Amino acid sequence: MKYIKQISTMLITTLTLLACKEKAAEKVHVRSVRIIKTTLASTQENSTIVPASINEKRETKLAFRVRGPLVRLNDTIGNFVKKGQVIAKVDARDYAIAVESTQAAYKLANAEYKRYKTLLEKESVATSVYDQIESNYTRAKTAYQSAQNALYDTDLRAPFSGYISKVLVNNFEEVNPGQPIISLIDLSEFEVKAWISLKDLTKMNENTQYACLINVGNKKIRIPGKLKEIGHKSSNSKQSYPISILIDAPKDNKLRAGMTTHLEIINTTPNPNPKIDIPVSCVFSSKNKSYVWLYDEHTQKVSAKEVVSGDITADDFIQIHKGLSAGVNIVSTGVHYLTEGQKVKVLKAFTKSNVGNKL
Repeated sequence: MKYIKQISTMLITTLTLLACKEKAAEKVHVRSVRIIKTTLASTQENSTIVPASINEKRETKLAFRVRGPLVRLNDTIGNFVKKGQVIAKVDARDYAIAVESTQAAYKLANAEYKRYKTLLEKESVATSVYDQIESNYTRAKTAYQSAQNALYDTDLRAPFSGYISKVLVNNFEEVNPGQPIISLIDLSEFEVKAWISLKDLTKMNENTQYACLINVGNKKIRIPGKLKEIGHKSSNSKQSYPISILIDAPKDNKLRAGMTTHLEIINTTPNPNPKIDIPVSCVFSSKNKSYVWLYDEHTQKVSAKEVVSGDITADDFIQIHKGLSAGVNIVSTGVHYLTEGQKVKVLKAFTKSNVGNKL
């Protein structure tokens, strides 16, 4: 009986120890890490930043095609007008009378032309007489159309949507054809103008990218642009060449023509010595050697890989000269707290709605 009790006690003790070990195993912490895939830097970039100015896309001085006194004028500088909107108007009284007069003459000539055309088909009138009637009809029609155009031109319309920048006359003033009335600027796009040296010009190619750098309050805005033109003649005073870049007008920031800015010119060229660039946080040291942690997607475990590193770039990336190839998964966070063969859990990337990466 005593022997049975001893066996029972040992069995209970063994089961208790096994249960404790299972609980301890359950409490093993699986570290969470971030994983990145290595890529080969087959191209290299260099940028040039030069002073620039922001200008309107275009500016046009508007004028009437007819003469007369102004009876309406949008003379508020800064007003926005839509394409086709009437900006100014000349007294249309005499032009309306001209339309009525020429219209009556045209109707008479048209009726006579049709009558003689019928007679000509019946060979009841001489060709020379018909030709004279047709000429009279053409003149009457042309005069009528010209009078209609003149009446239409008593309204000065905006050729494009833009802002009034200058008003060059006063309302009720007599104006002549071709006399500038208003200056209209188009701000649907902006033209960034700068001067670049011949050295920088020779670096540019079809892959060159452009951006306008603007300080608005405490914010720095970078607006990508597209090349409009590059001048072929240098300035004697600057020994440089003019360049123009077009940028879209930002919806949430109001730019104004005449503002100073900077133009960034980014040239991309093939890298003669392609290298693997990885974040500095991926590399750890042990016994005076550099390593990274490789991540196996199947086993979800990490293994150390020795690498030969190079220079650290300005954006906290480090060049890897030897030991890594493109397309492998490496750990980018918490590398100093991992051990060989340790199982890890991959954290998901931050979402766009996760403002400040707090969640």
